[in-house]
Formats: sequence, C-alpha cells, structure tokens
Amino acid sequence: MTSFWLSTAHRRPRARLSRSRAHPSSHPRQQQQQQQQQQQQQQSALTTPVMRGITKALSRAPHLVTSRVGMAKASQDAEFNTLSGKFAVVEQSSEKLLKDAIAFREAVKNMLMAGANFGVGFSTLFQPIGPEDIERKHPNAFKTMLNVSQYQTAMEELRETLTPEIELVESRIVGPIKDFINVVKAVRKNITKRDHKLIDFDRHSNAFSKLKDKRDKTLKDEQNLFKVEQDYEAASADYEYFNNALKTDLPTFFDMAARFITPLYESFYYVQLNVHYLTSETLQTFAQGKYDISDGAAPVESAYADQLGDALERLEALSIRKPAMASARVLGTTQRQSSILSTSTSAGSSGASSAATGLAAGAPSRGGSLYTRNTALPSSSSSSSSTAALPPPAYTPSTAGTSAAAAASTKRAPPPPPTKPKPGAAPAEKPKEYVVALYDYVAAASTDVSFKAGDQIEIVNRTESTQDWWTGRVNGQEGLFPANYVKDA
Repeated sequence: MTSFWLSTAHRRPRARLSRSRAHPSSHPRQQQQQQQQQQQQQQSALTTPVMRGITKALSRAPHLVTSRVGMAKASQDAEFNTLSGKFAVVEQSSEKLLKDAIAFREAVKNMLMAGANFGVGFSTLFQPIGPEDIERKHPNAFKTMLNVSQYQTAMEELRETLTPEIELVESRIVGPIKDFINVVKAVRKNITKRDHKLIDFDRHSNAFSKLKDKRDKTLKDEQNLFKVEQDYEAASADYEYFNNALKTDLPTFFDMAARFITPLYESFYYVQLNVHYLTSETLQTFAQGKYDISDGAAPVESAYADQLGDALERLEALSIRKPAMASARVLGTTQRQSSILSTSTSAGSSGASSAATGLAAGAPSRGGSLYTRNTALPSSSSSSSSTAALPPPAYTPSTAGTSAAAAASTKRAPPPPPTKPKPGAAPAEKPKEYVVALYDYVAAASTDVSFKAGDQIEIVNRTESTQDWWTGRVNGQEGLFPANYVKDA
C-alpha cells in the first residue's frame, strides 16, 4: 500500500505537468481560427453590393478605355439602339411635362395672390385721409375708389373659383407624372445594367478570342483557356438575357406610356383653358361700363394718358424730391438772411399783408430766385379734376421782428421774399401767350391780379420756372400772379 501511494503521488504531478505543457500547444489553434474568421469577414465585406460594384467598375475600366480609342472591339445592336433613343425621348418628355405642370400651378397661384394683393394695395392708397369730401372735391378719385372696391371683390371671387382648378393640376397631372417617372427610372436602371453586361461580354469575348487564337500556348495558357471560356459563356448568357428582354418589353412599354401620357396632356390643356376663360370672363365683367376693351388695351392706355395730364411734370417739380442742402450752407444762408431781416421792415409789412389776404404757401416767393415750399402741389389727372382740386397750401411770410427773433433762436428762418419787379417795366415784344387758371387767386398786394379757376390769362412776362411770379392780364387788369396756379392753355 505504501508503494502504491508513493507511486500515485509521483504520477499526479506528472499529469499536471503534462496538462500544463499541453495548454500552450492549443494557443496557435486559436490564433489560426481568429485569422480564418478575419479573412471570412474581409471576403464578406468585399461581397457587399457597393464593393461588388466598385470591383466591377475597376475591371471594366481598361476595356472602356481601349474600346474608345479603337484598340478593342465593341459590339453594337442597332435594334436596341433605336429603342434606347426612343426611350430617352420619353424620359425627357415626362420630366419636362412635370416641370411645366409645376411651373403652371405656381404661376396661377402667384397670379391670383398678386391680383388680390393689388386690390388691397389700391384700396389702401385711395382711402381718404380724415373726413375729406372726395366725392365733391375729386369726383374722378371717388370713381376710382369705387372701381378699386369692385376690382378687389372680382379678384377674390376669381381666386375662389380657380382654387379647385389648381388642385386638379396636383391630383390629375403632377401626381400621375411622378408615378410614371418612377417607372421610367426602373426601366432606365435595367437599361444601364444591360449596358454593363454588354461591356462584360465584350471584355470576356476579346480575352477568350485573344487566348484562343494564340499559336504557341503554354501550360498556363491551356489552364486559363478553360476559365476564360467559362467567363465568356456566362457573360454572353447574361447579356443575351437582358438584351432580348428589353427588346421585347420596350415596345410594349412605349404603347402603354402613350396611353398613359395622352390623357395627362389633354387634362393639362383643359385646365389651362378653364383658367384662361374664367380669368377673361372676370376681367371683362369688371371692365363693362368702365373701359372700352373691344380694340384691345390701346384705348385703355390712351384714356389713362389723357387723365394723367401734367401730373408727372408736377411730381418731378416737387422740391421734396430734390437733394437736401448741406447743413453748413443752410446755417450760413440763415445767418446772412437774419441780418437782412433785422433791417428790412418793408418785407415784414408785405409779409403781414400776404398773410392777411390768405396767399397760398405753394405760391413762389416774389422775384423768383429765392422761394420756400412747405408742401407738395396737388396732382390732377384731368382738367375737370384740376379745377376741383384744392390750391397749394398758403405761404405766410413772418413779419420782420418775428423773423429776426426766430432766426436768432433757431438759425433756420426762411429767406425773405425778393422785391417784386417794378410795375412800370415793359416786357419785350413777343407773341401773345395764354394760360388757364387751375385755382382761385385773390390779390395779396396792389400789384397782384385776381382770377378764378378756369379763367384764361394773357401772359405779359414769364420766366422758365413755374415756382416764380409771372405778369399777366385778365379781365382788363394786369398784375403779378403765382405761376404754379396756372397751366398752359
């Protein structure tokens, strides 16, 4: 027994030792398994669709280059090329139809929105300011306000009427075209795949023909010939499958596309026709009794030009549109004129007389060289509206003492009115010229002449500027009057 336990005691460490020696021997196996797994992962990564596509593109690149320079044979199928060209036309037409339909839809939306905004904008512009009697003072403006209100209502009704037509463009034209384009993209994808199969067929065909026609073949060439022949047969089968399928299915696709596209064109045509007729009917209804549109837009434009009159010239003559004077020049002029005002008592008395008689402020200062305009002239669209319009605002020169005090405190007193021309000065001989009074004018001094709106005044002496005082004769009296109160006869 003792010898047995001794023998077993000596054996157990040996067994442990053998296990410890056997354990390191299993480590290389794990490394080998890990390497095999990594290789499998790399191979699976190379077999993904993206990597397969990149690999095939790189393998086709040499053949594409050599075929373009004429060093390699490239197969052609005339029947398929004709079908492919027709398919390209269908593809471009569908894209253009979608683009035109969307552009038309947005254009009609913008037209309706702009028409409604025009009505709101015109209504705001012609709205009277405060309790102004527009109907009595400006009958043309009052008529325009009524027309603007009717136009705004007509544009709102047109927008409500055409909104369903715009929705039809989306549901009957844009949506179906998008579905058709998705089908076209799927067909294009198959055509692209067929082109790739053709490249592979030519590539393998050239390689097989070159190796087959080689005279002195080596053992390696004989071994490769079998593999190259197999690749050629596989590429030929793939190409023939896609090529024959497309040549069979494309004519059917063209027939079905024509049946699908033709109703879309007809729907698009009728939508445009409805938009045109509804818009024309609305505008013609609005123009009845207001404009003569039987001969087109020319009579409307001519009537507008006649009503415009000299409004543009009077607008351009507004001093508010001219560049402002520099502050240094204004200060120097004010200081110079304040010293003149302090010694000029006659100018003060003349200013007081003018204020008492209610001289309009739009009237130029006497003498014509220096004047001040506080507000813009009233615009007139016709002779009738001109006579009914209000005269320019009153010009009230301050007295000498008040002007001097204002100049001393603010440094911005208005310049004194220049001296009137002497009544005894005789004008040069020239043909008689007449003007028509736009507003009533009451003489502010003994040298002035009074008249009423519509009176015809004979010009005795005038200057180039309408912001000046002219000499005229009316009702047997001769005197000065403001030039911006009249217009040429």
